Amino acid sequence: MLRENPPPRQKSWVGPTYKVTIIMLVIGQIQVSIIMEISPLKEFFGERFYLSLVQFVISFLSIQLYGFFYNIIAKKPMWVRVLAGLWTYEVNTMSIMKPAKRAPYISLILSFFLTFAMMIVSIIYGNKAVKHQRGLFTSRHKVILWSERIFVLTCFGIIVCAEMKRVIIEFPTLLIYTILSSVFVVVFAASMRRPNFYRQESDGDYILIGQLYYLNFFALYMGYVWTTASFLELMEWNADIYDIFVQLFYRENIE
Repeated sequence: MLRENPPPRQKSWVGPTYKVTIIMLVIGQIQVSIIMEISPLKEFFGERFYLSLVQFVISFLSIQLYGFFYNIIAKKPMWVRVLAGLWTYEVNTMSIMKPAKRAPYISLILSFFLTFAMMIVSIIYGNKAVKHQRGLFTSRHKVILWSERIFVLTCFGIIVCAEMKRVIIEFPTLLIYTILSSVFVVVFAASMRRPNFYRQESDGDYILIGQLYYLNFFALYMGYVWTTASFLELMEWNADIYDIFVQLFYRENIE
């Protein structure tokens, strides 16, 4: 009796997904650093809180429509796909920045490393979970659904926290959002490795998944930024990076 040929091995789109996510994340982080230095923009949004809510609504609608019509968009000409992707990317990136306030440089630096450290953890966990056939797996539909929910929830939380006058309330609130995002990026990483998670008939499916994963990592990054900033404010610690550098390396010489 002839042995049946094993089914062809499906191509893994996990690597390309991470490439899309990392590229978008780095660009988003650069935009945050630049926009926080534009004083007129901070003053403009600081005096008009309702604009942040308008941005939030537009962001919510954009991500919902992009995900819903992605199969149609994927069949359109290149310029349509680029325009739709760029619009969704920028709208969602801007909506969670909280440009009305400025985070200390030390928060931006710490958040950069913490975010990529969490990405490494998610990669390791995802590989281990697949190897042992157990872990925080969930279906594609639930991943997409909860990816949007977590991002929207974190975005709204950061906007609300921007108007809080008491840092003792702001810090634990932001910490909860950050923990939620941290857990979900790990769940997302494990779920991406499930069989048939990607639609093999769509060559650009990994771009959609990469964009959704970016939203959660960017929400995590901004969560780290504002959580560390509020923690420094709560503890009344010196957040000036130059003074910290002097204290660490030149304190003895000064004394």
